[in-house]
Amino acid sequence: MKTFVATCALGLAVLLAGTAIAGDPAASDQTPRQMKADTDGDGRVSRAEASAAGTQRSGEWFDKLDLDKDGYITQEEMRQARETRRGAMREKGEEHFKQADANGDGQLSLDEVQAKMPKLADRFATLDKDSNGFLSKDELRRGPRHGPQPQS
Repeated sequence: MKTFVATCALGLAVLLAGTAIAGDPAASDQTPRQMKADTDGDGRVSRAEASAAGTQRSGEWFDKLDLDKDGYITQEEMRQARETRRGAMREKGEEHFKQADANGDGQLSLDEVQAKMPKLADRFATLDKDSNGFLSKDELRRGPRHGPQPQS
């Protein structure tokens, strides 16, 4: 069990270190100075800065996941974190749907999707499982996500 938790923590640290090191996504108007891990402001990230940023970030995540603050992350705490994240994603999806549903009929037409969810428009026909010209919340929930889906 300790090996599992340690492996999960290490994997999480590795995944988060890249985000901590790079900071915000690069944009043409940003300078290297805006990298979050560049603590000395020299426009470069040293190994020590990267390590410190990764350690800080993984520590923050560990603290969030360790709900009972006993110094360990259990499978139950991981399950609770997943449920919390899913709930937040569900709420965000509900809000996006509500904003896009201009006429308030509980369904999204192609016009509504093109106006408020343009990235979804090219997959409209695929998501419209009953081919009625509208997307329901259920069709969006069950439909393919933004990338390839695992085959059952």
